[in-house]
Amino acid sequence: MMKSRFFPAVFIFLITVLYLGIAGTARAEEALPEKIQRNWAAPDCGKYEEALVLSRFFYFRSTKKDMTLLPAELDGKMGDYWHLKLGNDIAPVRLEEDGVLKIGAPAASSKKSQKWDGLTLDSTEEYMGCSSTPKLVPKLMVRLMRYIDRVKLQCTVSVTNECAGVLFKMADEDSNKKLVKKEIQRAVASTIIFAELAEKQTVTDKQSLDLIKKSQADGGAIADELLKTYDKDNSKSLDYNELMENFHAPALPIVKETLVKAGTILPSFKVIAMGLD
Repeated sequence: MMKSRFFPAVFIFLITVLYLGIAGTARAEEALPEKIQRNWAAPDCGKYEEALVLSRFFYFRSTKKDMTLLPAELDGKMGDYWHLKLGNDIAPVRLEEDGVLKIGAPAASSKKSQKWDGLTLDSTEEYMGCSSTPKLVPKLMVRLMRYIDRVKLQCTVSVTNECAGVLFKMADEDSNKKLVKKEIQRAVASTIIFAELAEKQTVTDKQSLDLIKKSQADGGAIADELLKTYDKDNSKSLDYNELMENFHAPALPIVKETLVKAGTILPSFKVIAMGLD
């Protein structure tokens, strides 16, 4: 099956959409069933080896070794289970009466069936629903998964103001309506990890740590440039109005590279990157 982990605050790179005025409009995917949009853990919420977060349009799986992010959508409803499209794979998924979520990996010989018990599966993963996010999910990913559906829905050419608002809130970790240098730096780091997941689907713990270390210099440079340019009241922070006044994305290769990678699962961002030439 699939493996996973990740974080939010795509603000620094994605806010460019406001001024480029270009973005692709993806076809309307069908959201995952509301009953399964939540946090899950295996084997259970008290002691777990892996965590799973299902949102309206995304699948995120985290273990001690790696994390995976996939676009997800409802592919069809069968008799007593669903077909979900997870990345490029179709997986049968069933929610049992006792609340256990089952995700199957169909065998090559598996035939269509209206009943879960009629499927031939190579393996089945079982998860318990959790009231809080399992600690296997990195904090950066917890926040990202809280906002990722809104980013997908709002960041299109026709709703630029809403897009900016969502991205700002995602970066504003303490919800005080201001961004300080540390929040901007973390936003850069999380965006780079998000983009890597978008492109590769799975990132190991070592790879994510290397990305965070590598992003520190870029994040600091971006934060310093933004504060120098837009901090009009010298408060060492940026509010929404300051940042949005004549905003221009920092002219760094990492910005375009990140947008292109993120565009693997959010196509409008790849279009935005093209406008940075």
